[in-house]
Amino acid sequence: MTEPAKVRARFVLDTSPLRVSPAFRRIFIARTISIFGLGMLAVAIPVQVFDLTDSTLHVGLAASIEGICAFLGLLFGGEAADRFDRRKIIIGSRILGGLGFAALALNAWLPESSLTAVYVVGAIDGFFGGFSVTALMAATPSLIPRDKLPAAGALNMLSVRLGTMISPAIGGVVIAAGGVGWNYASAAATTLVTVVLLFGLPPMLPDRTGEPQHPLRSALEGAAFVYRNTIVRSVVLLGTLETAASGVRVLIPALAVSTFNVGPEGTGLLYSAVPLGAVAATLLSGWVGHLQRPGRAMILLATASFAALAALGLCRDLVPALAAMALFGAFSSLSSILQYALVQQNTPDRLLGRVNALWMAQEVGADSGGALALGGLGKLVPASLALTVFGTSAVVAGLGGLLGFRALVNTGPAIEPDENEGSAAAAATTAQPAHTPGT
Repeated sequence: MTEPAKVRARFVLDTSPLRVSPAFRRIFIARTISIFGLGMLAVAIPVQVFDLTDSTLHVGLAASIEGICAFLGLLFGGEAADRFDRRKIIIGSRILGGLGFAALALNAWLPESSLTAVYVVGAIDGFFGGFSVTALMAATPSLIPRDKLPAAGALNMLSVRLGTMISPAIGGVVIAAGGVGWNYASAAATTLVTVVLLFGLPPMLPDRTGEPQHPLRSALEGAAFVYRNTIVRSVVLLGTLETAASGVRVLIPALAVSTFNVGPEGTGLLYSAVPLGAVAATLLSGWVGHLQRPGRAMILLATASFAALAALGLCRDLVPALAAMALFGAFSSLSSILQYALVQQNTPDRLLGRVNALWMAQEVGADSGGALALGGLGKLVPASLALTVFGTSAVVAGLGGLLGFRALVNTGPAIEPDENEGSAAAAATTAQPAHTPGT
């Protein structure tokens, strides 16, 4: 390989997990198809609820109920993913979700659609969506070499970002052409395709060493591991703050009007800047898998994303504001890729379901909490000042992480899972690059 080709390979998105693991390739394709279907669904439910009630309160309530059920699904799914065949959990949950989408389509095509059905079926779909995703994440580390986990995280993030960018627009076109029923039917059809793909997966049994435990005690064991393991705990704490920062979206309408003096078009550009920056960074994320100190890089990238928010608060024109939003999306995306890899690499297989459930559950909670906090701060002070205050405070917290999270700062790539409490000996061990399975 020539030197320019080596440089390109180092920076361009690493797609090697798709080549080395047919099972991961199946999961990636199925997940990508599913994300596009769910993105269309995310447009259909608010549109239908508002059409039935003419009430934004009902729209918000429907979203909240679905979110709460997804949160519960994550917690229960994490326990199940560490007890049963993860393949069966994923396929069974997707089948139930697809049946729910089909039920929503039939309800939409009735002469008098039922609002209660939308609430109930939406709640069921939210629960089983959360239930399956923990098993999906817990299964991934067993399908690819551990040093390929950053690349796998980047591929997953790319599919999510592209899906959330494109599928709502497709959903809007489908609704305009044929109504919300066809959106639900499309979600059901894409789910059927994913189920067919997932049936080709091998059994994915978790490591079930040790005596069976009561479900509550088992769940507490996962939480205790997160608390004890200094690396995972640090990732979760910093990830919580970074997820809370995504609440910036609630200030965009106020910024558009009061600071940048732009209309709906400018507001739309501000909302689009973050995912665009995230997609661009993900496409150029090949270097992330070669980092010798991924923990330190994660902290610096998170801190850079906070600095972008603080800079956004200082912007008075739309163009630099779009650049700041794009940088926020880029740095956050790269940091999230490393968070994913560090959590998977540092968690034993028998705990992956529960730890991933807790990690994703805190993201759901932190996102809502961040939106509430920034929205409340924006009520007290101008939106631009709220961003500057929040962003600057978060930068200070991120820099503090460089001093306080020593085990995370010093950890090397592709380390073996460690269940101890982060003693000095453990810190010395994690500071050394560990071997990649199979080498």
